[in-house]
Amino acid sequence: MGTYPSFSFSPDDTAIIIWAAGHIYSVPLAVNKRGERIASPSKPYPIRFIAHIEKQLAETRRSGFNILDLERQDTQKVRAFKELRVDESGKKVVFQAAGVTYWHQVGGKAPQKVPVLYDASPYYSPSFVYGQDNLVIHIRWSDAVYSKLEVADIKSGKAYEITGLPMGRYFSPILCECRGSRRTLAFLKSDGSYLSGDILATAQPGLYIADITLPDSASTTHEEIKVSDIRFIPSEISTSPFERVNMRFINTNRTLLVQQSTRAFTIDLSSKPDKKGKPLHTTLATGATSSALLVSPVSTKKGTIQAENIAFVDFFNVYLAPGDRVKEGEAVWSRPANATKGLTRLSLDGGHDVTWSLDGKTLFWFLGTC
Repeated sequence: MGTYPSFSFSPDDTAIIIWAAGHIYSVPLAVNKRGERIASPSKPYPIRFIAHIEKQLAETRRSGFNILDLERQDTQKVRAFKELRVDESGKKVVFQAAGVTYWHQVGGKAPQKVPVLYDASPYYSPSFVYGQDNLVIHIRWSDAVYSKLEVADIKSGKAYEITGLPMGRYFSPILCECRGSRRTLAFLKSDGSYLSGDILATAQPGLYIADITLPDSASTTHEEIKVSDIRFIPSEISTSPFERVNMRFINTNRTLLVQQSTRAFTIDLSSKPDKKGKPLHTTLATGATSSALLVSPVSTKKGTIQAENIAFVDFFNVYLAPGDRVKEGEAVWSRPANATKGLTRLSLDGGHDVTWSLDGKTLFWFLGTC
């Protein structure tokens, strides 16, 4: 509990008994219009008492487990997965584990590594290429040159480097939901982190759009993919290293769906920008206390986009709420007695890294908490 290691309610629920600054205090409570207990205008007061305490000290427990031997092993079992993404058909997933990106056939055998150019380098932020689910785009990290984007063909085992981007800390790369080899690339740039510092390559963090041409899988000479027409798009996307951002294109390359911890919104890249150069942003859903929030988008007869269903992680569990049961401006949450209408808890033992299939019919997540 942070500063307060323990507290409890009084028998009649009119106060919280809590330890602070060497004393035990009674903190008066009041009731709001929702019937919830909130802080009372009355000031907390110390509870005076005298106690005689005896403690029996036992032998300190010592384990025979050798951590050093474990760290020196050539291989270790990976137990923490993240950055889950699904292909167009919902039959393959890609994710990152300990700096290695893997792809997995749903219901199939063990996951397989995504082909890379540098086996010793860490990789992150993988996602499938729409229309060509044998292609995966992800990022290679280097302490010397920072982020480098790669495209991998999991069928042929080939890997291609995307060149032409300036030095920077990039994440969440995706390609448009288009057909053919000419594609629009979207990615985010961060201005620094605890691990990489905040001195070099910090200018203009945020959303970037560029154009690329995908390689021909039959070619044996093509080794690089050159980006062109790189442009910065002013947006409301958070580039904090602590924020997990899930993006995908909708309507080919005209609309970008951005999903963060407490908000899902669209960016109309074809709209007229405002005075600051920012295109139209439309909020689809918000979360009151969620740590992840993702929607299955659907187009209306008027041409707008709405959230058909809303999936979110709240207090380490995965929940689902029908979009038509959420009023405009209402934040979804799982709090008892005030939970969102029609709310369903999906996870049994916690879940994280939630993601939808492109058709919005299947929801994926990792078991456990993160």
